Amino acid sequence: RQKTFSVCFEDGRFDESRYIDTVVAATGVENSRTTPGTDGLWEDIERLLYMQDEPFASLSIYAQYCVMRLAREEVKVVLDGQGADEQLGGYIAYLVPYIRTLLGHGEILAALREVIGILRLHRSFFWWALRQVVVRSQRRDLLLGSPPEVLRYAGTLDEVLKREITVSNLPLLLHWEDRNSMAFSIEARVPFLDYRVVEYLASLPLDQKIRGGVTKYILRRAIRGLVPDPVRCRSDKMGFVTPEEVWMRGELAPRVLELFSSSEFSGRPYWDAERVLRNYREFLAGKSAYSTEFWRIACAELWLRGFEEGSAVI
Repeated sequence: RQKTFSVCFEDGRFDESRYIDTVVAATGVENSRTTPGTDGLWEDIERLLYMQDEPFASLSIYAQYCVMRLAREEVKVVLDGQGADEQLGGYIAYLVPYIRTLLGHGEILAALREVIGILRLHRSFFWWALRQVVVRSQRRDLLLGSPPEVLRYAGTLDEVLKREITVSNLPLLLHWEDRNSMAFSIEARVPFLDYRVVEYLASLPLDQKIRGGVTKYILRRAIRGLVPDPVRCRSDKMGFVTPEEVWMRGELAPRVLELFSSSEFSGRPYWDAERVLRNYREFLAGKSAYSTEFWRIACAELWLRGFEEGSAVI
């Protein structure tokens, strides 16, 4: 039987066990699961940072790291779905540049159809995204040197997807995947990035990628009858998510506070250490929302310490 590997979490907001169960029941695949706990989490992060060779943007890649660690016990090669979202407009955030593209072409009715689809399928996501835009714009001042704003979703959808595939997103994901898999002597293959698939998907009209607020439209149609509808028709698919906010408020908080309070941290020329510490304490006290800047700054500090002192875990 085909072997599959999944990561699950005790926190239901980040757990997809019921969808895994649905696929296993329908296909008969053999499934192995790992549920990362908090024991040894900090040590795992140190080793993960060493394997990646550079700071990473979020703890989402820790989920992939755990899956690779699980898979090494049974296989030497895995198949992964990287590249499908970037080529087929799979992320909900792509809906905005798609609407912008339709309006730019004068396709008012088509744009209205997408707006209705967003309101029907993704309303809660956009409220969350709007709050994150506000919070993260306020926290740009945590970094020194006025870093330029990266307009990831600027331009038409074609321009956005091309940028995602070649510059802004997919290269990072492939780097992380390569390091995570090689850390456990596993070869990861990505069939959606076969050049013939890439060329074909690039030739498709945009309404085959997004239609009525439904992302990856043509793929969902193609797998009808192969993948159970509760999975195929989901509008809330998660990536390799982790309870980053929960961990940063709980298990990781003492270590992060220690980092942000240290003389080494305050002496760095990259961030406003006093403001970082104050903002993080406000988050811990429930006075402000979480944003991933906290993790990114903490991760950069860990990386600096590890490679300055030569103390990274192997």
